[in-house]
Amino acid sequence: MNLSIVIINWNSCDLLAKCLESVRLQEFAGQVEIIVVDGGSFDGADAMVREKFPEVHFIQSPENIGYGRCCNLGACGARGEYLLILNPDTELRPGAIRAMVGALAGMPNAGLVGARLIDPDGTFQTSSTHRLPGPLNTLFDCAMIRKAVWQWSGNAERRSPFSVDAVSGACMLIRMSLYQKLGGFNPRFFMYGEDVDLCQRVRDSGHDVYHVPAARVVHHGGVSSSQQGSGFSSVMIREAVDVIIRIHRGEFAAFCGRVLMTLSALLRLLLASVVRLFCIGSSRSRFDAVIAKWVLVLRWCCGGEKWASHHFATTPRRVICNAWDGA
Repeated sequence: MNLSIVIINWNSCDLLAKCLESVRLQEFAGQVEIIVVDGGSFDGADAMVREKFPEVHFIQSPENIGYGRCCNLGACGARGEYLLILNPDTELRPGAIRAMVGALAGMPNAGLVGARLIDPDGTFQTSSTHRLPGPLNTLFDCAMIRKAVWQWSGNAERRSPFSVDAVSGACMLIRMSLYQKLGGFNPRFFMYGEDVDLCQRVRDSGHDVYHVPAARVVHHGGVSSSQQGSGFSSVMIREAVDVIIRIHRGEFAAFCGRVLMTLSALLRLLLASVVRLFCIGSSRSRFDAVIAKWVLVLRWCCGGEKWASHHFATTPRRVICNAWDGA
């Protein structure tokens, strides 16, 4: 068994079908096992998989245990030499798996590789790679700056694999032995941040993380999280960043990051409020949503994880069969 593919579903049944179809159309050598884990959404994905993809092994988690824990659950019985982790809202372009496996197998120092994520129209997504969060990154992080950095660095035009801090968990390939050695995803992350944390631990173990431009994957993006509401995802992202900084850079860096995150939220809230004054109609409604989002982020900055846990009631995050049990 050369490759195991684990796909986590949460209320994404229709997109999951497209994802599985794109996997089925891939050309790659060797046997492949495909495992779908549903994180307690019970959206009919089990029936769809049985009917359309009988070769897929389906695992139903009784509750929403979080993305990383679902991945650990799916990887428990996986037998492949390599483990490919996919979001359900992805569609693999031809040759994507072959390019990723080839890059990982061809570079002895590589421990994990990620794909080039694109929009359905082919536009490149800068979220394909990430920097390890730090206080300054927290203050200046935004889509416009990320895009400018990609263009300035020339990475958007590169065609061969190159080393990066971290890649997106929407599509990442890792050696199974290394995944098991590291204990899989850290269950402290319910949603968001678990991919960056894993990449950092891969690098800390002495391996490199690579972005593979030839592996092109359509990423529809944020479907599961958007169903929770933009406020939920915005707060969970900040909470994940705070945990990553705390784990990898220490308490003082986390404190500085929280202060700078508060300043960033205040500045963006002020800017959105000023621009809203000159808007009318639907434009004003859009800025109302932006303002509401940054108000939530600001409240989280002041209240932290306890406020987030109270404000966004989630199902219990019980660990089911992963290597972090008892740690």
